[in-house]
Amino acid sequence: MKKNQNKFIYREPHASRAARKVLTRSTASLRGLMVAMLPAYEWPREIHYESALEYRFLCLMLIRPDVFDLREQAPGIRYRGQDNAPKTHFFDFLVTFTNGERVAFAIKPLDRVIKLGFVAELEIIRNATPKHFADKVVLVTEQQLDRKAATAAARQLMRNRPSLTEAAA
Repeated sequence: MKKNQNKFIYREPHASRAARKVLTRSTASLRGLMVAMLPAYEWPREIHYESALEYRFLCLMLIRPDVFDLREQAPGIRYRGQDNAPKTHFFDFLVTFTNGERVAFAIKPLDRVIKLGFVAELEIIRNATPKHFADKVVLVTEQQLDRKAATAAARQLMRNRPSLTEAAA
């Protein structure tokens, strides 16, 4: 088949690249997926989220022109917890920017960060994170995710998204 004939055939988006199974059912939080196209992708890809905070973060990242690649639930980082027990942490998102910087993001509600003592745990995780995996580790709570800006980003994504018939043509 000639290359220009491929544009008439609908293709499913590529599957998520999550390193762990993303939970799709929950009675306590928002779960879902978004289909997105970024410069690193050769075809649109599914990106899953497991909370309203992750959804807000994802919308805000996808409208940024300096985001080259985004991976949800990136491969786990093995470390020894505060109790010295072996553990694995999966960052919610690993974002590669157009300047080559790779940032691992942990997205958590502030009350859980405080209740779990997550800042101290994240410091241990950061120290165990190899430099080839991420240049830096960032904790994001609802304090950094402006609800109005995320809503505007979601609207922008919907406006800029081609209809199914345009995508198939």
